[in-house]
Amino acid sequence: MAGCGGGGDSDADPQEVLDTALGSGEGTDSGVLDITLGVDSSGGQEGNLEAEVKGPFQSNGSGSVPSVDFDVTASIDSGDSNFDFDGGLTLTPDGAWLGFGGREYELDDATFEAFASAYGQSASQQDGQDQGSLEQFGIDPRNWVGDLENDGTEDLDGTEVVHVSGTADVPKLVADLDDVARQTGQVSQLDTGDLRQLEDTVTDATIDVYATSGDYSLRKIEVGMTLADPRGGSGTVDLDLAIAISDAGEEQSISPPDDAQPLGDLLNQIPGGASALGLGSGSSAVQPANPPQVSDSAEKYYDCVAKAKSAQAVEDCAGLLGG
Repeated sequence: MAGCGGGGDSDADPQEVLDTALGSGEGTDSGVLDITLGVDSSGGQEGNLEAEVKGPFQSNGSGSVPSVDFDVTASIDSGDSNFDFDGGLTLTPDGAWLGFGGREYELDDATFEAFASAYGQSASQQDGQDQGSLEQFGIDPRNWVGDLENDGTEDLDGTEVVHVSGTADVPKLVADLDDVARQTGQVSQLDTGDLRQLEDTVTDATIDVYATSGDYSLRKIEVGMTLADPRGGSGTVDLDLAIAISDAGEEQSISPPDDAQPLGDLLNQIPGGASALGLGSGSSAVQPANPPQVSDSAEKYYDCVAKAKSAQAVEDCAGLLGG
């Protein structure tokens, strides 16, 4: 449907559309977020990965934990083995819930309160900054896109948008990130050889931006990239990332899931529970100086999880812990 409407927007300056969509600094307080990632590897190591995070979100005011209800799915096919994941995340100002294996698990009150406090402090610090994190270093991501074209107007989930496309300037992107590394002093500089290798590895990089007709507010961004084998092999990796927002500005109704179980019930299925994941136990108990020996049943559990090809299979492995 490209070029089928929008009046002057179909002839708008693509640089103006891009600058407004990516540089206005104005987000949206509510809508439905959809993030998809696809990775397809061919050649010596064939396989693919597909992942998606999708669901409604609603701001609850500055400093308050937003409400979200995201479904998270992922699948990996490496030829010899497959793995599927189906879970979710629900947040409200009153709590947090994780979905896994068809069940919902609630984060305990103390942990959630600590998370909410940290979130509020981080939000306050960001509100007090006049510039974005990259702009503080004199870097503008809009300069990473070249060869811009206006591909006309399209219908995106019932909203008329202007479609602007271009190619990613990989050398400029890498050089800017290297500047950030040098200015922060936290990451070693990339030398000229590293930059050349990255430029040679990325054989194709494109970006597509979809902005609402009229005000050019961002509604979707797609990034595509093809990487060659840095070792000189014949294989390639195709990467596609898309971030979209639909129903922007519309109020979203998000409520806690029904029949949620304590998150500890899920963690208890893992040898060592929360401590094994570095999450602590919710108490101030001192950890032993010497790590515990792994039992035979725990070894069988780890081996089972490593071979599991689905979330249900991972859950079934828990039965081995009683052996």
